[in-house]
Amino acid sequence: MPRFTEALRDVRRRPLRSGLTVGGIAIGVAALALLGALSEKLSRLVEGGRDFATGQITVGGSGTGALTGMTRGGLLSGDQLSALREVPGVATTAPIIMFPIADAPATLPFTIAPLVFGVDMNALMLNRRTPPPRARSGKLVPDPGGEEVVLGSQVSRYFGTETGGSVTIRGKSFRVAGVLEATLTGPDSFVFMPYPVAERLLIETEPLLRRLVLARAADVLPIATAAAVFWAEGEDAEKVAERIRQRLPELSVVSPVSAAGQIDRALTFLTSLMVGSGLVALLVASLAVTNTMFTAVVERRREIGLRRVIGATRRQVVGQLVLEAATLGLCGSGLGLGTGVIAVRGLNALTERLGAPIFLLTGRLAVVAALLPAALAVVAGLWPAWRAARLAPTEAIRYA
Repeated sequence: MPRFTEALRDVRRRPLRSGLTVGGIAIGVAALALLGALSEKLSRLVEGGRDFATGQITVGGSGTGALTGMTRGGLLSGDQLSALREVPGVATTAPIIMFPIADAPATLPFTIAPLVFGVDMNALMLNRRTPPPRARSGKLVPDPGGEEVVLGSQVSRYFGTETGGSVTIRGKSFRVAGVLEATLTGPDSFVFMPYPVAERLLIETEPLLRRLVLARAADVLPIATAAAVFWAEGEDAEKVAERIRQRLPELSVVSPVSAAGQIDRALTFLTSLMVGSGLVALLVASLAVTNTMFTAVVERRREIGLRRVIGATRRQVVGQLVLEAATLGLCGSGLGLGTGVIAVRGLNALTERLGAPIFLLTGRLAVVAALLPAALAVVAGLWPAWRAARLAPTEAIRYA
């Protein structure tokens, strides 16, 4: 404790220089906290999609984004859905309808725009990797009659409504039968409705699709933007996916292994980019610590020399100067982390009004942001401290 008090006193002896150094570290820590919180939110969002995609075989029409089952590319026709059910090893096929709740929905970076998700909710229970969603209020499965929907937590905020309220989607009014618990993943952005209701709503609001159905209803209906295919017990998912590709080569088939690979590569790249930017800011701040400590050593050669004359060992000199560097790091990390937390909360409060929070400050991120700058400051202070410890005691006479 006395050594820490002495280190703190040495830091305060040069308030302007120390303040600038602490400020530089704080900026780096705040940048790390913000970019790390953005990365944590993105990771949570993508991990939820990864679990969902790897618990089933996802099939889409040619030209669609099969991982998301999307929306304005090719569709799966009734004949194709029937053919999927006939593939050996397929236990169940659940058609899915997904489309934006509006033609141009408002969205934010690293969030999913509100989507209609039309599916048999009981089919979601068959996914081998994703636990079924839970209702925060109301019920989980909307009435198949077509007047009810279940909202994800983010969509509930988007519409400003809760269980018992109503929402209007593409001109049609629905009663909110339930609101799901927040998952920080895809379901937060979904409006769940029975598959037949979503199919009818999509056809009614897409003029080209409506004309196609009127002309060729027998060949086209039912339709889906994607299908979740679940394999039978004892079957290998990759082999079942390969059979689907061979029998229906015109479809886009994403097996669990393919889905995991695609998502992991994208997540690794984005996470490395964001966290790497924050670490660069911290490294620049560490250079400021090195510069400050070198200057301190030059200015305090007389003091260091006198300490050596009265018996201070090299280890004691190094320890005191490194502790001073660590104090700069701790002060900077505390200030930067506090600033980062305030910034995350403020920005989340703003983005929640627009749709969803885009930052997630986790415990592990807070620990890293608090301790890593101090560790880097210690490393940055080692070289100046080592040079100071090499000062011979006799040189104290020269600076006395």
